Amino acid sequence: MTKISVVIVSVMLVFSCSNKDKQFCECLEVGNELNQEAAKYSSIELDKITDKDVAKLKALKEKKEKICAPYETMAGPEMLKKQEACK
Repeated sequence: MTKISVVIVSVMLVFSCSNKDKQFCECLEVGNELNQEAAKYSSIELDKITDKDVAKLKALKEKKEKICAPYETMAGPEMLKKQEACK
């Protein structure tokens, strides 16, 4: 094989062996976004939370549930591997 062929095959192997699950990574991002948003309201009195705040939290929760549904029953070790691949 020529050097160019070796490089091309190596690059193809690297990209084909990627364990990155884009939907899982998006699930993590949305989950983090929901957690950060919810944390804003943890120290606020309930009567100070507006309907707009509640709607935003509900929308994020629904988005997370939709995106993360396929991973609800995933085993811990597999989930950790997928999480690591998202970094």
